[in-house]
Amino acid sequence: MAHLKYEILLNYLGDQLSAEERGKVDAHLAKPCWQCGRHLALLRTVLHSIAEDRTVAPPPAILKRAVDIGRSQHELPRRNPWVRVVAALSFDSRLQLSSAATRGVTRARQMLFTTEQMDIDLQIKPGRADNDLLGQMLSTRPSGEIVPAFVSLQSSAGVSLRATETDSLGQFAFRQIPSGTYNLVFDLENQEVAITGLEFEND
Repeated sequence: MAHLKYEILLNYLGDQLSAEERGKVDAHLAKPCWQCGRHLALLRTVLHSIAEDRTVAPPPAILKRAVDIGRSQHELPRRNPWVRVVAALSFDSRLQLSSAATRGVTRARQMLFTTEQMDIDLQIKPGRADNDLLGQMLSTRPSGEIVPAFVSLQSSAGVSLRATETDSLGQFAFRQIPSGTYNLVFDLENQEVAITGLEFEND
């Protein structure tokens, strides 16, 4: 079995899989699969964070399952070395315009971050009370191959708040993000790519 998709892991936590499907997931996690075990732990953390702030509540069955599953059910093997790369900002539309030109105007903010292996294109769309974040991973490899990634939105303190998975085009989205400073972390096959100090604000 290939690495487990975001939807499968979420349904696993919510006890939404058939007995046969659940058995396959259990067998995959028991190999052990370090990456899927890590993703499962991340999803569980996100669901706990959602349960605590009560801002956006997931279905009760998923929440209950996330609470009931012990964190030690699947021991996560350590993989060394684990590399974390901080992406560098190479373009920010907010820096291209003067403060006088943007004062009182609500506009989308476009940013481009770069690493050796990929570029990350982000667009922040401010609303009246919150923000939408749209993004896309762009491969810098000669083959143009897009490596799937598990993406988590974290608080400035490193607490995982939300998670999703990129689609076949490397795209992802987080909706209704309150103003504040966040980190965005991409969990790849052999490394993490982080965007730190990402500011969301409303005019």
